[in-house]
Amino acid sequence: MGDEGMYKRCKLNKIEDYFLPRQQRSGEGVYFGRLDVYNPQIQGQLEQFVTSTMQLGVCVEGKIGNPEEKQLDYYEEIMGRSYELRKSFFQQELKQWLPRVSEDKRSILANSFYDLFSNLARRGKNENMQRNAYIKYMCWLYYKFERLLAKQQGNALIPKILYQGYPNEYELMFLDILSMAGCDILLLLTNGDTDYQKVDSALQYSEKIVVEGSDFPTGFSILHIQQQLIQKQRIPKTPEIKTEKTINTNTWLTGDVFEDLKKLPKERGTENAFFYNAFVGIYGVENSSSYYSKLLKWKLRLENDTAVYLFEEGIPKPSFDEISAIQRKNYENANQLMNHMVTQIVSTDKKAESYGKAAYLRVFQKETEISMQKLLNYSVEVISLCNRYLADMYQNVGNSRKEKILFLFYGEIKSQTERLFLEVMAGLPLDVVIINPEGQAGLEIKNSLFFVKNYENTLPREKFPTDIKDMNFGTVAYQAERELDQMMYQDTGMYRNQQFTRAVPVVLSNTYDEVGILWEQEAKYRPNFEIFDDRVIVPVIFAKVSGVSNGDVSAYWESVAKLTGEDVFIIKSLPYLNPGANPWRDRVYQFLSGTTLLKNEIKASPQYPFGFIREVMQDYMLEKLQELLTSNLIEVSAGEDIQPLMVAVILNMDKELVRQIQKYDFTKKIPKVLIIHTKESNASKEDAILMAYLSLVGFDIAMYVPTGYNCVERYYTRPLVREYQIGEYKYDLKIPKLSSIKRSSESFMGRIFKRGR
Repeated sequence: MGDEGMYKRCKLNKIEDYFLPRQQRSGEGVYFGRLDVYNPQIQGQLEQFVTSTMQLGVCVEGKIGNPEEKQLDYYEEIMGRSYELRKSFFQQELKQWLPRVSEDKRSILANSFYDLFSNLARRGKNENMQRNAYIKYMCWLYYKFERLLAKQQGNALIPKILYQGYPNEYELMFLDILSMAGCDILLLLTNGDTDYQKVDSALQYSEKIVVEGSDFPTGFSILHIQQQLIQKQRIPKTPEIKTEKTINTNTWLTGDVFEDLKKLPKERGTENAFFYNAFVGIYGVENSSSYYSKLLKWKLRLENDTAVYLFEEGIPKPSFDEISAIQRKNYENANQLMNHMVTQIVSTDKKAESYGKAAYLRVFQKETEISMQKLLNYSVEVISLCNRYLADMYQNVGNSRKEKILFLFYGEIKSQTERLFLEVMAGLPLDVVIINPEGQAGLEIKNSLFFVKNYENTLPREKFPTDIKDMNFGTVAYQAERELDQMMYQDTGMYRNQQFTRAVPVVLSNTYDEVGILWEQEAKYRPNFEIFDDRVIVPVIFAKVSGVSNGDVSAYWESVAKLTGEDVFIIKSLPYLNPGANPWRDRVYQFLSGTTLLKNEIKASPQYPFGFIREVMQDYMLEKLQELLTSNLIEVSAGEDIQPLMVAVILNMDKELVRQIQKYDFTKKIPKVLIIHTKESNASKEDAILMAYLSLVGFDIAMYVPTGYNCVERYYTRPLVREYQIGEYKYDLKIPKLSSIKRSSESFMGRIFKRGR
């Protein structure tokens, strides 16, 4: 080692010198060389060098690359952006940033930093430029090269850096620092030495390795060498699991899948060494009018000789106990992981166990594009499911004297665990069938043997028919009517009464003049109205009108009167709901678990107030109440328990509002609340809760406040109400009999031209 503990640069004669132990080198120094020619012998030497980097080193192809934004953010969070051109500053910073690196190595780095940045300062680089380079170097050290420096000096391995490309000046200076800290460095200049000498014109950093050779092959890559070496590493072989018979999947199918699946195993083929099973998907429907009745009849006939395992709401996830029973270790590669995992597939039926193990290996060996962590997670879950069903499946079949087993998956495959489990089950002596009348959907089966039967027609997926008494057998006329419904009310802009059961109301941003125009419009004619599957985006109004236009009180009341009508719920003073006057206030705690609404408990209560309205609308109302509970929309005072108050307010809602919700058709007329607040009294928090809830349900809400005083919006944590300042404030106005005010018949165009007069 040289001055101040820095490693001395040794004379480099040939590539093989890199592999000399430190004690056999002059002064136990390091090498910093560059190579710009290639020959077959060099290929082997480079493979040896790459192997060394895999033990302790780094390969760089192209550029080291600027630190990522999140890396810079973390650096600044820990270290700040301070910078001083002092050795003691560098020593202190490196001690905090690289605690695993020895004090000797940190001293070398600090001295190198001081020399480098002093030189940059002499060359005219200002403090900000120095700081930027310093932070970049610190990030490179921490994220890319820290483990090379963290090894103790006495370690037999010498850290190695293999750089393919042409480093810029700052990279070259950084590599020089790493060299002085004890790293061997080799630059591969695959396009010759000329571009390198443009950066290092004095040839002060690296030493050229003089060998006979020619240009590097086109596309040469050290990363490719690295990948090849990894593949060459000894990977444990997976065990060969012997099964009683070979699974012969789908070769016997005729194409009439429903009929094929009725066949017993002995009717599917004659070769005794095979078990003939099915792995099929049936998507869509052949005949809409009779689909569900035929599906039920088919299943009932199957059950005469088949043990049917029906999965209608997906495959139940493994329990905590099932997951905990699977042991895990640290694995070096995928084969090692699978070799251990497969031993944990167990069953009282050893034949079934052997089939399960063989199928697991066959399926998971093809999952080459997922990470080790995902491979482990999926293995644990799938093996948990295998053990659940293999434990007694074949025993139950034997006791019931069934001749075959059917795994019947109804609907969409929504998780990789479900997909993998079904593929594993298809490797057992049983049939696996996926049925979805809505057409092919969900995750795609990857097994090349999987047979798909597609029908052009589709039907909404209803509950799988399991009992003949629950089945509705429709007439031809009834089905024709349903098909006509689909033709008329699907993507046509026409909607059947109460066609949709769920809505996503969104508050419109509009002008004051548009409030009166939109007020009378049905939902389907409003801007941004849209249909998404079974949901409707309903544009709604939540407006506060402050002041009186031009001070004209008569015109003001006329504009208010225009918003009244048979289906408008009018509130003429605030507070509308008085705190403490709610009989539900002390009874709602049983309906809550934290912020979660216990819907079944509410519905089961003898005092449940919404039981008289449509079931789907009850569900919608409770869904919106749950949305309000978790919205953080209402301001909460210190120590206040806001969720019970919300539930109490909604359960105590005026019956007239509930009736408005009952008849609400999301594509048509929108229910409305008109608030007229002329006094100086304050709205209550209960009022704010009710209005927020009605807005979430899909009501239009207009508040006319001639005083301009705060209203329900004072209780909201974020902007929900659109306020319009239309004129001067007026106080102590008395609300006239709105129904007696003559409404102007002036047209919209008239109002526009009137504004110009």
